[in-house]
Amino acid sequence: MRGLRRAPTPVEERLERLAEAVALAEGRLPADEVAAARDLHDRATERLARGAEVVVAALAGGTGSGKSALFNALAGAPLSQEGVVRPMTTAVTGWAVGDPENAGRVLDWLGVTTRHSSDPDPMNPEGLILLDLPDHDSVAREHREVVDRFVDRVDVLIWVVDPLKYAQRALHDGYLRRFTEHASVTVVVLNRIDQLDDRGRAATVRDLRRLLAEDGFGTARVLATSARTGEGVPQLRALLNQEVRSRRAVAERINADLRTTAVALGEQTGRRDHGRLDRDELARAIAGAAGVGALGREAGRAYRQQARDATRPLVSRGLWAVVALPARALRRMVRPPGLGVTSPTAAAAGAEPSPVAVRHALLRVAEDAGDGLPRPWTERLRSVAEKAAGELPRAVRTALDRVDLAPERRLWWLPYALLWSLVEAVALAGIVWLVAIGVVAWLQLPPLPTPDAIGAVPWPTALLGAGVAGWLLLWLVRGLFVALGAGRHRRAVVRRLHRALGEVGERAALDPLREELAAHDRLAELVGEVGGR
Repeated sequence: MRGLRRAPTPVEERLERLAEAVALAEGRLPADEVAAARDLHDRATERLARGAEVVVAALAGGTGSGKSALFNALAGAPLSQEGVVRPMTTAVTGWAVGDPENAGRVLDWLGVTTRHSSDPDPMNPEGLILLDLPDHDSVAREHREVVDRFVDRVDVLIWVVDPLKYAQRALHDGYLRRFTEHASVTVVVLNRIDQLDDRGRAATVRDLRRLLAEDGFGTARVLATSARTGEGVPQLRALLNQEVRSRRAVAERINADLRTTAVALGEQTGRRDHGRLDRDELARAIAGAAGVGALGREAGRAYRQQARDATRPLVSRGLWAVVALPARALRRMVRPPGLGVTSPTAAAAGAEPSPVAVRHALLRVAEDAGDGLPRPWTERLRSVAEKAAGELPRAVRTALDRVDLAPERRLWWLPYALLWSLVEAVALAGIVWLVAIGVVAWLQLPPLPTPDAIGAVPWPTALLGAGVAGWLLLWLVRGLFVALGAGRHRRAVVRRLHRALGEVGERAALDPLREELAAHDRLAELVGEVGGR
């Protein structure tokens, strides 16, 4: 139906995953690995756009391997010069079978200007493009560059070797071992077998297969040919015809490239089993760097001082105000400025997070989170932690400034102060009565009445005794209550500080680290899909 979009093929889906992986890997993995993956995506996408119905096979080989002669034998015409008269140029000769327009789109993309074409026939199906590449072992660097470029772009690679140079290191180390994932689209042709007897042929082919197995090409197809006698040429032509008719070579070549790229990216990405981020651990570390323990103790002292001031009885309060004046002046001299009940917040109380301690805490968290990851990711996490360490101290100061150290006024303070004042008034009444009795006696005035309260104990003495005993009891009880309240307040303040610092660490450090770990996990997943896992 018109307007319906074609569903992407499996290879197109893997290329989409590769594009997403490249976007995630940018700035996180080594630039050369990312550039290679991006080049593959662009190259493969462009190749598919040029048409998968055309299959490009390239004959590559060293000097004297006879690949040009084999090219002419397959084409059935002397299209490429061979032997000693072969020009030493970087030109690539192309032969296309079928519609020149279809072949032209691919040849233009490949940059092949020397072209020949023929009509399809039973021996040569529509859609075949055969290329004759320069010698890969040429002393001319530009020849090797041309070979490298085409080896990365063609659909089927045909490596032509001869009995003298089939073990050449330039081939095995320079090319074959780089393309171990490409065995399904690679053919190794032992040419010039007419130079060997039957026994020599078998031994040479056997040794060639051994070398290929060592290179990781144990499943590559191996043919023995002679361009001069035509031996093996029909088999090679049949193999090419099969590749063209099956229309699998383009997708298989791209899939092989994707597997190779996935291996390279996978080495830099690793698996998804890495460490985890612990918010509580980070909050504890930041709390230690910010001196939360000292702030908690300061909050406890603030509670004790405020509770004592609020519950002190009236008479004692007045006396204490007079006595405390020099004591407060002395305390301001020996204690650091900013500490005390006049400091309502942690920041105002002198809390100053140590940048070195904060940085150390963040780096430790990043190291734990990156446990088991390859070096690019551990360095990335460390970089994120370093950046957060530069911003976190200010955020910590802001968070501390919002945490109130001063206790709220407790409901029991006023009733307790009134009760204590009443007891103090009783004791004071006994003292006044006894003083009055003494003054009257000293003035030799008629004695004041002193009725007994309990047994032989007169009321003035009873009032003084009861008042002093009650005063001491209330003083002891208040000390217990204040200690319990100070402990509760200290713990509550520490909890609030930990919670505030945990939120700051979450926003400033853990969220960026978590974002990097999520990017890693997604990239690892994409790399697996690109590689076909």
